[in-house]
Amino acid sequence: MQLPAGRTGLGSAPGLGRAHCLSLVSLLLIHCLINIAAALKSPQILLPANDTVISKEGDSLRIECRAQTRWPRLHNVYWLVNNMFVEDVYPDGRVTEQSGGALAVNRTVEQTLEFTTVQSEDFENTFTCVVQDPSGTDVKHFNLNPENDGGRIIYRLTIKKAEKEPDSDRQ
Repeated sequence: MQLPAGRTGLGSAPGLGRAHCLSLVSLLLIHCLINIAAALKSPQILLPANDTVISKEGDSLRIECRAQTRWPRLHNVYWLVNNMFVEDVYPDGRVTEQSGGALAVNRTVEQTLEFTTVQSEDFENTFTCVVQDPSGTDVKHFNLNPENDGGRIIYRLTIKKAEKEPDSDRQ
């Protein structure tokens, strides 16, 4: 095929080839940046949600922290009590953390805070769930509140804002 004078290839008028090439490179760069941003989406705590009812009086108590992460094999989920590690606040083992590991569904991870019994001092504490992965951190602070529900006591978790964020260097 014979090209008209001044043309060096298909669809290229003088100077037009560079514009097409730059447009294509720009589109590819935008596409890559969008994919990178999606891959680096910070983890998100799914449970507990605000006003979650979790137990009756006298029963042991389990508070599950479930989070979604794009890094199910490279993450850290833990609980704090008044911005301190659980084992430091409850050295007697009355309250402990139990790892749920990574779940295959929706890239979720979990860590459970387990009380053998609930005591009045627990209502004064702030419980904090922390999830970290290479893309960031999510933190939720909760208070445990007893309520009378038609003659029986229930516990309700309510989200609260803490004055100071927990240190994020726990590995």
